[in-house]
Amino acid sequence: MTHQQAFSGTGLVGFLRAGLAAVIAVAFIGLVFFLAAFLTMAALVAAGVAALGASAWWLYRKVRGRTVKKSKPDVLVARRGPHGWTVDGEK
Repeated sequence: MTHQQAFSGTGLVGFLRAGLAAVIAVAFIGLVFFLAAFLTMAALVAAGVAALGASAWWLYRKVRGRTVKKSKPDVLVARRGPHGWTVDGEK
């Protein structure tokens, strides 16, 4: 039975290579978590802005109320036309 070394290099160079690989792996994992947190924060900020906008619109409509027509309302007059009663102006 033969034994294999854990590092492919010899001595200090192999140890430094493995250490550098570990640092790169930890940095990559940290970058993934950082980007996930940043995207989550951006989504929460966008949802908060949308909620504030919706509540401001609701409050605006609640305070302002419904708009009332300022012009006179149309009064429909039913007249007898050649084809029966009508309200569209046929005589």
